[in-house]
Amino acid sequence: MSKKKTKQTNTFLQSKNKKNMKMGSSKTPEYSPIKFDRFGRVCRFVNKKGDVLPTDTEMFGCEIVRDLPYYIRDFVKLIDLGEVIRVPVSNHDGLTGSGKKGRCSMNSHMMSLSLGGHRLYGYCLDQYEETSSSGEKEYFTHLHHHSVWITPEGKTRCVTDYDLGERETGTGLFIPVGLNDFEETFLLGLDDLKISSSKNYVDYLKGGDGDRNNVVERVKKKDLVRYIRKTGKTVFLGKLTPPKDEDSDTWWKKEIEESYFGKVSLSTGRSWDYFKNKLLNTYFPTSQTQ
Repeated sequence: MSKKKTKQTNTFLQSKNKKNMKMGSSKTPEYSPIKFDRFGRVCRFVNKKGDVLPTDTEMFGCEIVRDLPYYIRDFVKLIDLGEVIRVPVSNHDGLTGSGKKGRCSMNSHMMSLSLGGHRLYGYCLDQYEETSSSGEKEYFTHLHHHSVWITPEGKTRCVTDYDLGERETGTGLFIPVGLNDFEETFLLGLDDLKISSSKNYVDYLKGGDGDRNNVVERVKKKDLVRYIRKTGKTVFLGKLTPPKDEDSDTWWKKEIEESYFGKVSLSTGRSWDYFKNKLLNTYFPTSQTQ
């Protein structure tokens, strides 16, 4: 997952009542500029609604999925995001498919820093269904933050060694949101969300713990529409507070040292220790692991 920061509770209900929210306010999101992270990589918001032509069939080297259930398609459009893509999972028998479970963010960072390309941050869509006591089926989608790797050739792959939902078939539905160290650069992180085929509200879930039933805030979709129209701001990015106990360089050095991929490269036979040492020698030349 991403760098440890204290994430504030979702501020949508608080923000929508502020007196300074007026019609005609700027529609340019505060996170729209291009910035650069600690390693000189471009950080920016991606996949805004309208960025991709309706005739395009690929984005970030992956298939664009348009035959989605209506409630998913409509919600993605409602929150002003663009396309959903199908991201293949890397071969778990090789280095690039053996990233440590639960560390998708760092795994993607490590692949992009060591082998090139970019880290892509966004939502993974976990779809499931439940049957009521009357026998009626209801369909749900859990949108939870996830990170994948854009290879130097422009192909996007999941490099973490675990399966969830559709990823059991070798692919996963994914909504791109930001490039590289998007969260630290803009101090913004994705709120986990849950939507359903029959409900007119959105559940905000407790920050990134994977529990799709741990609801901390329930907001009607019509209120989200009003808020977006009134402010031009998003309703899926929460503010992050940077940690005070260590600086960025100390944190990154520690993360690189503790990073782990369980398999060797299928093309070179090299283990992750080789690439890890190379990263440390490049970015922290006075520190080496043996």
